[in-house]
Amino acid sequence: MQECLFRQLVLLCRHANGDIHEATREALLRLNISCSTVVQTLVPILEQEGLVIGTACGKKKMKSTEHQKSNLHVDVYSKGENALTFLSSLLDILLIKKDIADRESLLGPLFKLLGKVFSNDWLQGGGLAKDEKWIQASSGISQTISSTLIFIQQTLLIVLEDIIASLVYAIPLKDDIVKIIDIKMLVECARTAKDGVTRNHVFSLLSSIVKVVPDKLLEHILDILSVIGESTVTQNDSHSQRVFEDLISAIVPCWLTKTDNKEKLLQIFVNVLPEVAEHRRLSLVVYLLRILGESDSLASLLVLLFRTLVSKRGLSSPDDLHTSDSFTSFAQREWEYVFAMQVCEQYSCIVWLPSLVMLLQQIGRNLNQDTFVELQFAMKFILQKLQDPEFAFKLDSKEDSDNIQRKLEELMEQVVSLLQNVDTRRKQISVPIAFMKEVKECMHSVLRAITTAMIPSAYFRGIMNLLSNADANVRKKALGLLCETVKDHGSVKSKHKGRRELGSNSSGRWLHLDESAFESFRTMCLEVVMLVDNSNEESNTSLKLAAVSTLEALANRFPSYYSVFDTCLASVTNSISSRNLAISSSCLRSTGALINVLGPKALVELPRIMENVVKKSREISVCIDVKNNTEDSSVKESLMASILITLEAVIDKLGGFLNPYLGDITKLLVLHPEYVVGSDLKLKVKADAVRRLLTEKIPVRLALPPLMKIYSDAVDAGDSSLVIAFEMLGNIVGRMDRSSVGGFHGKIFDHCLLALDVRRQHCVSVQNIDIVEKSVIGTMIALTMKLTETMFRPLFVRSIEWAESDVEDTVSMGSKSLNRAITFYGLVNKLAESHRSLFVPYFKYLLEGCVRHLTDAGDAKTANLTRKKKKARMQEVGTDLKEQNNSSVKIWQLRALVVSSLHKCFLYDTGNLKFLDSSNFQALLKPIVTQLVVEPPADLEEHLNVPSVKEVDDLVVVCIGQMAVTAGTDLLWKPLNHEVLMQTRSEKVRSRILGLRIVKYFLENLKEEYLVLLAETIPFLGELLEDVELPVKSLAQDIVKEMESMSGESLRQYL
Repeated sequence: MQECLFRQLVLLCRHANGDIHEATREALLRLNISCSTVVQTLVPILEQEGLVIGTACGKKKMKSTEHQKSNLHVDVYSKGENALTFLSSLLDILLIKKDIADRESLLGPLFKLLGKVFSNDWLQGGGLAKDEKWIQASSGISQTISSTLIFIQQTLLIVLEDIIASLVYAIPLKDDIVKIIDIKMLVECARTAKDGVTRNHVFSLLSSIVKVVPDKLLEHILDILSVIGESTVTQNDSHSQRVFEDLISAIVPCWLTKTDNKEKLLQIFVNVLPEVAEHRRLSLVVYLLRILGESDSLASLLVLLFRTLVSKRGLSSPDDLHTSDSFTSFAQREWEYVFAMQVCEQYSCIVWLPSLVMLLQQIGRNLNQDTFVELQFAMKFILQKLQDPEFAFKLDSKEDSDNIQRKLEELMEQVVSLLQNVDTRRKQISVPIAFMKEVKECMHSVLRAITTAMIPSAYFRGIMNLLSNADANVRKKALGLLCETVKDHGSVKSKHKGRRELGSNSSGRWLHLDESAFESFRTMCLEVVMLVDNSNEESNTSLKLAAVSTLEALANRFPSYYSVFDTCLASVTNSISSRNLAISSSCLRSTGALINVLGPKALVELPRIMENVVKKSREISVCIDVKNNTEDSSVKESLMASILITLEAVIDKLGGFLNPYLGDITKLLVLHPEYVVGSDLKLKVKADAVRRLLTEKIPVRLALPPLMKIYSDAVDAGDSSLVIAFEMLGNIVGRMDRSSVGGFHGKIFDHCLLALDVRRQHCVSVQNIDIVEKSVIGTMIALTMKLTETMFRPLFVRSIEWAESDVEDTVSMGSKSLNRAITFYGLVNKLAESHRSLFVPYFKYLLEGCVRHLTDAGDAKTANLTRKKKKARMQEVGTDLKEQNNSSVKIWQLRALVVSSLHKCFLYDTGNLKFLDSSNFQALLKPIVTQLVVEPPADLEEHLNVPSVKEVDDLVVVCIGQMAVTAGTDLLWKPLNHEVLMQTRSEKVRSRILGLRIVKYFLENLKEEYLVLLAETIPFLGELLEDVELPVKSLAQDIVKEMESMSGESLRQYL
């Protein structure tokens, strides 16, 4: 009876009369309906394989047999459209009737019914296909069969959800109930549902199930997420979004409770993301990360995205990557990389910065070929995030500055460690060299971006953390990064004007450290000093080198913080004496940098510094002649350069305290072959700079004695050392004040005279005498420019006495030294050139010597050779000829110097009291003119440093020509002109040509005044016009033409 009554009430619920409908509803709510009654009511429907639609409805009623009447109550609600209507009413009742006892017993029939209503084969018949049949719904409103079926599906899902939700207080559930719940069927229902609302009800039901039987659902999580992904393509409404989120929020805690593996869960989501509509991916993943915790899960998500990107076809190895498009274009079109960027954009840098650190940690745990490609993607990604303008704004705002800087510290540490890991495993990873280089360059770019964003205090703390790393190679890389940063920071200007650059305001912070940064800087420097003191040279040479070089870079970059470096100098100085040349070299460089910073505060370490510098320089001197490989030579050159750097700093900053060490310093700079004649031009230039600095910084009274003392050693060392010694002396002379000149000019001049005797002494070590003399004479000229006449005259007279003194010489003129004469007239030339008219009066002391050298040299040569032969009669004839030729060359050189000196005397003889008066003119006339007929030595061309025939000829022409110009009167011109013309009758072509050249010079410079001499000149020209030598004849013709032009008449009638 209960079942019959219940069925009738269910049927009345669809009555078109509203009052009956409401009355029936009230009655059902008051009745106590058992679960079995409902089950028995559903049995006839459940037992049918399917409902046939369109065969019973719409036909006229037929007479029924007694058997048909007895089964009328079943046919009324279990066949065709009636069954759909009946189910609609029944499910409405179950939805509102929540007080049915043992409602969970309905789960079995309802799940079975759910399977049928979602089955494609349940409804049969043509009416369904056309969907033209309308039936009366329980509310009295007509609906199509399809809409009624959807209503039944949705209501059934709601009833199931309500029942399962009520079981939350009955956990744990009985096994028979757990078995009834069919997750697989629900997934299929969601997949086959034709509308989003129905599918959302399935998801809501799943959300309720996971709360009571989580294990049941976790077995099908991949299928569930797949269906969610498919649903997002069409379901874009906010309600569907909430449903998805509710299901995810129910699944995730359950998953974590059972497995505690967030990465595996994220992997499941990443796997199904391609099936999710692009516009829904971001919100779905962001919601998932919110549940999992962004701080813990964002990094894992990024790893999984990059891993998915790497696993794609064409990216299985670095070789494949290089054969595809460039990385930039590739990353822009692949959704994984773009999606990773989109996800990070949803969060502040407070969230994504720590995630980037964890990202690198996860990749670095197992660095292999595949993860190496992931590392490349990760580095590109990190670099892009650090260059994000929003990040720059965040830094400028100083909001959460402490947290950001701490995370940047961690990120820098992680990148440096990874960089070392890459270097260590380079061979094991087996990737192409080009790709390895690209990855490392990207990592260095990331480090530069990090350091640009960091404030100094945070950066120094990060370096200290790296210096405490157990791996010495990591510590070395940290020091290298520190050096690079302090050298380059603030030196690169913005390349893109108008664009906001990361860390654009950081330069000021690095120029002037605040209190916190200074304290971090001080502590960091102490850590570096500890590495210098504690590093074992044999096992950690590179680490110690890096530490010492770092102190040098820090001193150069932060010179104003000398209080920090005061504690560093002693450690660095101690290591100069290291047996390792590379370490010693680096310590010398750092010592120089520290002295430049500390100035006089470094005085306490000066004795030890100089002791080590001298010791190292001597060690190198001993090894110079030993043959070594190229690498050793390079290290030694580096050490020599480092010694110069240290000396430069010592001389510049502690010059006033160097008196005890000036002897050693001077010897080192003047005598050491690497600084004098070394093959390294840069080293020579640096040595020149240090020598010049010494002459500028050290007082004259201190610098002169050691420089003069090493003269004999400089002679033994060779001409290069002598040249350098006198260049230094010249620099000292150049900056001497009046008091110094008065006190030291005599000693300096005598010292130079001593050096000028090097030509006569024929020292074996001096190969290029001329360059030595040039240097010495240059110093003497610099000295004479500072002397008064009363100071200069006695010195000049002394030099004359020195030149004419009786000394033994291999080549001499009587008892006079020919070599000294050559040297002396070289000095006279430079004095005349430098002092000009002021020096002309001093030629009165030289007149006798000039005449003698121009006239008697040939006779002296013969006498000298005769004397030589008498002293060594047993000597071979070849040796005599060699000495004779050598003597001829020297006499030729001396005469050239004398003629050159006289030319300068005539040129600058412009004062009121002329030197070239009638008496001196007559004294010099014949000696000078006779030079036209002097024969050059036979082997003159072999002596490159001796004036050539052409040079001497030019000197003779300009000397005699200038003699005429300076004389200024025809009374003196006439004898001069006559003597010259007489030489044109010489048998030697050279003499005739020289005579004509001089006449031409007279004509060009005396102009019309020379016309008074035409009468005497024309006969000689007539003879020369008939000369058999074409050059002579041609030159004579030119002179005649010029005379005719000047006189204005033809001279042919006189010729």
